Amino acid sequence: MNETFIKIVDGLRYNTETATKICTFESDVGSSDFKFERTALFRTPKGRFFLAGYGGALSHWSVLSECNGQIGGEGLTPIDTEAARSFAELHADADTVAEFFEFEDA
Repeated sequence: MNETFIKIVDGLRYNTETATKICTFESDVGSSDFKFERTALFRTPKGRFFLAGYGGALSHWSVLSECNGQIGGEGLTPIDTEAARSFAELHADADTVAEFFEFEDA
């Protein structure tokens, strides 16, 4: 599968080659499983966040097939700061989250 993604959304170009990868989620099933998913969180040089990845027919990246079923797919999706923080808090260590997001001590 392609690990380099470039997409223009609302006049903004998102590119995994020029962005900083913050963290990655990979499902705990094999790559041939319909639920397999590999998704990475990125930040562009201008501070915008996006997810890029690929997966099976039952993953975040699935797409409709011509027969009205689901098949595996890949893609890139811009997300807001809160969604990026939530993804990072689930899939990155505390130091990484603190590097990219504001926080306060409890």
